[in-house]
Amino acid sequence: MKKVKGWVGIAIVLTGVLLAGCGQSKADSAKSANKDPQTGQVYPKTVKVGLIEGGPESAILQKEHYLKGIGTKVKTTSYSTGTDLNNAFVSKDLDVASFGSSPYALGVANGVPYKAVGVPYVESGNIEALAAKKSASIKKVADLKGKKIGVPFATTSHYALLKALALAGLKPSDVTLKDMDGQSIVAAWKRGDIDAAYIWSPALDEIAKTGRILTNDGLLKNKGIIIPEVAVSGNDFSKKYPTLVKRYVQALIKVQNLVKTNPKRAIQDVASWEGIPTANAKSQITENDWLSGNEQADYLGSDGKLADIVKTITDFHKAQKNISQAPTKSTINDAIDGSFLQKALK
Repeated sequence: MKKVKGWVGIAIVLTGVLLAGCGQSKADSAKSANKDPQTGQVYPKTVKVGLIEGGPESAILQKEHYLKGIGTKVKTTSYSTGTDLNNAFVSKDLDVASFGSSPYALGVANGVPYKAVGVPYVESGNIEALAAKKSASIKKVADLKGKKIGVPFATTSHYALLKALALAGLKPSDVTLKDMDGQSIVAAWKRGDIDAAYIWSPALDEIAKTGRILTNDGLLKNKGIIIPEVAVSGNDFSKKYPTLVKRYVQALIKVQNLVKTNPKRAIQDVASWEGIPTANAKSQITENDWLSGNEQADYLGSDGKLADIVKTITDFHKAQKNISQAPTKSTINDAIDGSFLQKALK
């Protein structure tokens, strides 16, 4: 009996060792699954994703839950302007985000620590527009001389407005520019404090009810003023977690795929997220130039389209004295990294 008990005891011990080994194997496997396979860095508990108010790509990412399978938990935060997003990257409150090329260009000029990793679309149509109060004296952009115009400074709308004024033969000093976010523009419009505003939805939809559209991003694009939307990733985050950045870029490619294959659903996503009628959301889907992964590669390549556009934007802002120094082409190229897109396409 003792021998039997001895063998049973040994069996129990061996079984315990085997179970412990299995448990350790599972633990190691789970731990490995939570590491970036390229760098070996343990994934952060949360990926901090910035969404931009009025950004259709932000709406679809959120409504379709495309970030759910990124590999770790995701925290999304909405911002009203690209300036707010730039500040969030400086304070390390964000890991990835997408927003307009003008605030991105200003971020590069001011040393914000991020790199462009995607270009979801080129702004067109009525996604951003210059609306003026219906008046016999204001029928075209040139008629805004001496008028008060609301616009969020350091945004794509600000850049587009300054370009629109220049095309109409006006200098910024010919008008009174007021730095306002979307909600402030709507309130000022209703009070009669401003005569016009260059802004995006949902504020644009509200003021357009009683206003007249003088120009928009689509008309400016036809005159050679290209304003792409840019996806960025913080430098430290990109170095530690390249796989998570790749998956973020893949999520944005899914957005483009939905727009192309099911635009009706994409429109509904935008309308729901922004709280606007589907009729108003339609132009954000059907009029923007949504870029496939391969088309984005043309923008993100060495000395690609994005670098040229950013150089044009920063040189313009330098001429307008919005920045003291425009970055060199080399600095701009250093702030663009197409490698994550290339991996996302494999």
